[in-house]
Amino acid sequence: MRVVDVSGEELGRVEHVVAPNAKAEEFEEAVTSSPQDVINLGLNSLFGREPKVPEIMARRLFHSGYIKIDAHRLFSSGAYAAADTIARVEDGTVYLGLTRHELAAQV
Repeated sequence: MRVVDVSGEELGRVEHVVAPNAKAEEFEEAVTSSPQDVINLGLNSLFGREPKVPEIMARRLFHSGYIKIDAHRLFSSGAYAAADTIARVEDGTVYLGLTRHELAAQV
């Protein structure tokens, strides 16, 4: 599916969809039980598992669900849009409620 920002600019295509994680809070408690775990979470978010974003944004994405946008021309490794930034899905297109710049500024 195509992804379009609020101004109508095409950002890319949906690479994959992740539903909200009902156990996100349990995960956060388990992961942040020691300083080493916090460091590992940060390293995984940069170099390992999806989503590859700073910890605060990863928490938001896990809670709300998200789409990964294959947008290599705009972002080095794609971009992530939290479910609450999606205005609507219509005719094979995902319409975001923010601009390309606002999406980039989230991380």
